[in-house]
Amino acid sequence: MNAPAHLFGLGLFPLPDAARLAQLDPHTARRWAEGYPFTHKGEKHFSPGVMPLSLERIGGQRDLTFAELLTLRLVKAFKGAGLSLPTIKRVAVRAASDFGLEMPFITRRFRTDGRKIFIELQAATQANDELVITTHEHKLIEVLSGQHQFAEVVEPSLFANVDWHDDLASRWWPLGKTYAVAIDPQVMFGAPHIAKTRVPTSVIADAVRAEGGGQTAIQSVGEWHGLTPEQVQDAVRFETEWLKRAA
Repeated sequence: MNAPAHLFGLGLFPLPDAARLAQLDPHTARRWAEGYPFTHKGEKHFSPGVMPLSLERIGGQRDLTFAELLTLRLVKAFKGAGLSLPTIKRVAVRAASDFGLEMPFITRRFRTDGRKIFIELQAATQANDELVITTHEHKLIEVLSGQHQFAEVVEPSLFANVDWHDDLASRWWPLGKTYAVAIDPQVMFGAPHIAKTRVPTSVIADAVRAEGGGQTAIQSVGEWHGLTPEQVQDAVRFETEWLKRAA
């Protein structure tokens, strides 16, 4: 892939691919990333995305960075916990302001201090009717103000399977750190690959499928690429199971 020098290390994920990696349908991923128009009381409005985007559209194609991909993962977790997208945006804006960062969700600081945002939001919403947060969502915000409950949302969705450089997420192990599949923006622009190699998981899975599948195919493909059967199996598992679980 030929790309401008300023893109190296950011990761480069066409939006449909980012959606599959985040286990979202492409329409949802696009709305969360880019925002969407809507009409209220006969007037047209635009709701912005949940984060600032680093890259301009090229030829109609939207690419996301590694940080933006992981942000979608955490937004999905908050949605799964019952929060509305407007409230998640408020959390992102407040965290960005408090931390002085454009992408606060994927930082260690959000992992440790993020629940304070919910504590403050809970207090603010009780005194400010303009935020229009439902009674049900008030209760969710109150729950997420608790340390244990907050960790139950953010840990499984992102932080348990991420490596860090300083305060920022630097590598993601989508199947978990006991498996060989890694996504690293420093390696092949973030293409899923076998850790400590430059072998894409898609290449491995395609080769196993072309050889008819089964243990003989796994053994042969591993020998061709200098991989263990376990590494090959992890690549196949990622391509055939993880990427099929779009919401």
